[in-house]
Amino acid sequence: MHLVDIALESLFAPPDERTEDGAAFGVRRLRFAPLAGAEVRLDEFTECTEARCAFLRLRPVAATRLQLHLAGEHGLDASALGGWLITPTDAAAPAYWLPTPPQLRRLDAQGHVLEERAIALAGLSVSHQAWEVAFELPGDGCLDMVVWRLDAGPSGLREGWDARLALESQPYHLWGSKVDVHLPAGLYRFLIHGEIYTDDFVWPRRWKFHSELDAHGLFNALTGLAAATGRHIYDLLRRQILLSVLLAQSEDGGWRQGEWTDLMEAHLRLHNAAMLILEAGLEESGDPALRDGLARATEFLLRHTDRTDIGLWFLHDSLETSAENMEIMREQTRTPWIPSRTLGKSPCNKLILNTHLDAIVALERYRRLTGAERHAGSVASAREAARTLLRLRPAERLYRLIYRAIDLTLLPKERAMRLSWPLRALKRLTWMYVQPNMHRIKRVWPRLVMPGGLIERHIAPLHFDLNYHPVNVMDILRYQRYFPGEDFSDLVDNAIDAAQRLDLLGYWAESKQRRFAIVVWTEALYHLCTLKNDTRYRGHLAAAMICAAKTGLGLPPALLGGDAEATPTARRRPCPCPQDARLRVANLARGTWSEVLVVNPHDHDLELAWEREAPQDLTWQGPAGTLPTPPTTVPAGGWVLGRAGVWSEPVS
Repeated sequence: MHLVDIALESLFAPPDERTEDGAAFGVRRLRFAPLAGAEVRLDEFTECTEARCAFLRLRPVAATRLQLHLAGEHGLDASALGGWLITPTDAAAPAYWLPTPPQLRRLDAQGHVLEERAIALAGLSVSHQAWEVAFELPGDGCLDMVVWRLDAGPSGLREGWDARLALESQPYHLWGSKVDVHLPAGLYRFLIHGEIYTDDFVWPRRWKFHSELDAHGLFNALTGLAAATGRHIYDLLRRQILLSVLLAQSEDGGWRQGEWTDLMEAHLRLHNAAMLILEAGLEESGDPALRDGLARATEFLLRHTDRTDIGLWFLHDSLETSAENMEIMREQTRTPWIPSRTLGKSPCNKLILNTHLDAIVALERYRRLTGAERHAGSVASAREAARTLLRLRPAERLYRLIYRAIDLTLLPKERAMRLSWPLRALKRLTWMYVQPNMHRIKRVWPRLVMPGGLIERHIAPLHFDLNYHPVNVMDILRYQRYFPGEDFSDLVDNAIDAAQRLDLLGYWAESKQRRFAIVVWTEALYHLCTLKNDTRYRGHLAAAMICAAKTGLGLPPALLGGDAEATPTARRRPCPCPQDARLRVANLARGTWSEVLVVNPHDHDLELAWEREAPQDLTWQGPAGTLPTPPTTVPAGGWVLGRAGVWSEPVS
C-alpha cells in the first residue's frame, strides 16, 4: 500500500510556486500542490489574518494510506458548532477546525459529483510529541478534506466553540437542494474543494452539480447569523461563499451547472442567484472585482432572451436557445418537448414565469447599485411582457370549469377522502387526463393566473406543476418591491386565499417531493410582511412557520433578516435570539422599525426569554389582539408579535 504523509501545517504554507485564483470581498484564494497527485486551495482573509481555510484534494493512483500529523501535544474535541477542534496545549500555538469528515468522491470531467461516501478512520495517535490520524484510500476517485487554521489573537475567533445559541442549533432549509443545513459546519456539505454544489444527487441525472441557488441561501443564512450571534466565523464563511461563486463564473460571464445534460447548460435562475450574491457584496464593499463580474453576468443574461409578441422574455436555461439543445435534453433525460409559437415566442422558449421575474429583479438591482442604464430598454420590455402575461384572462368559463376539477386534486388526503364518490371519480379523471394536457389548452388560450387564485409556472412544458405557486408569489412580491407602482395586491391576496381555501400547506406536507413548497411559501410571506404593515399577513406567516416546523423542515434563511433585497445592509437589524431553541423566530425589523414574530409549533406552552439581542420596548400582540404586558410564554401552536417604531414603506 502506498504511503502519503502530510504535515497539517504544510497546507497553510504555500510555496513560491503557487497560483492566485482570485480575490474579492476580503478573501483571496491561492492554489498549490504540496505533493504529486494533491492540490490545495487556500483561502486567506485580508481583514482577519488569524484564520485561514485549506481545501485538500488527493487523487491516489493506487491503494493509499494517508497520514496527517501535527507536531506537539494536541487534544481532539467535538465542537458545539459542528465538526472537531484540534486544540494545542500551548495556548499560543494554532488550533485547527475540521468541520466535516473527509469524503471520497468520484467526479466526471465536467466536475459533476457522481458518487460520494465517507472514509473510515484507519488510525489515531496522540502523544506529547505529535498528533496523527490515518485513512486508507482506494485507488480510484479522490479524497476531499477541509481544514481551518485558527491562530491565537485579539479577534476572539477561537472562543465559544463549546456552546451555541438557540438560533445556531436550528436548521435552515435550502430549497435549491430541498434539504436542511445546520451551520456553520454544514456549509461544507455544499462547499466542496472551493466550489458550491447541491447537497443532493438530483433528478434526472442523479449527480451533484454547481448550485448558486444554494449558495444564495447559505449566504443569507450566514449573514443573518453573523449579525444575530456576533461570531466572526460566520462573516468569514459568507465571504468564502462569495469568492467561490465569483471564481466559478465562466469567461463569457455566465454560471454553468449542467443540471440536466452533458452540455453544461446554464440555468438562469441559478445564474441570477449568483448575481444577487455579488450584488449583496457590492452593496457592502464596493469591490471593483464584483462590479466587473456583475457587468459580465448582465451581458450573459441579456444574451439569453427571446423577442415575443408581448415583449422581451428571459429564458429559463440555455438549452432553450436551440432545438438541437432541446433534443439533446430529450435524449439524455427522457423529457419530451413540443415546439410552439404561443404569443409569438421562439419554439423552444418554455415561458417560465419565475425565472423571468427573477432576472428582472437581478438586473434592476444591478442598475440601482451601479447606475448603469445600458439595458433599461430591455428591462422595460421584459416588464411589459410580465405585466401582459399576468393580466391575460382568456377562456374564463373554460378555465373556471377546469380549475374546479383541478382544485380536487390539490386537497390533502384527509379532505379528499371525505369527497362524494362522483367527486372522487372526477378527481381521478382530472389527475389522469386533464392535468397532463393542460399545456395544450394553455397554448391556445395562454394564461398563468387561474380562476380561484392559483398561479401556474409556465405555458409550454408538457408537465403540470402547481408546487411552484409559492415560487411565483414570492417572485411577484420581489418584483413589486422594485416596482411599487405596479400593484399586484389583488393577485397576491387571491393567491393567499387559494392556499387557505385548499389547505395547500397540508397538501405540500404530505409528500417529500412537495415539501420544499412550504419553505418557499414561508419566504414569500416574509417578503410580503416586509412590504405591507398588515397583521393578517403575519398570521399567515406564523401558520407557515408552524407547518414547516411540524413537517420537520428548517425555516428559509431570509427570516434571520440577512437578505439584502428585503433588508439593505445599512438598515439591517440583528435577529433576536430566544433561549428556547424550540421557538421559531422571524426577524421583520429594519432601520428604526423593530418587529419580531415568535411562533411555538409544539403542543404545549413554551417560555419566552431571550439570550441575545433581546427586543426592547415593543408593543406585543397575539391572534386575539394586543397583549397588556410583554409575554413570558408563547401558547401551544400559537404566536406573538412585537413591534415598535414608525412603519415606513421599504425603499429598495
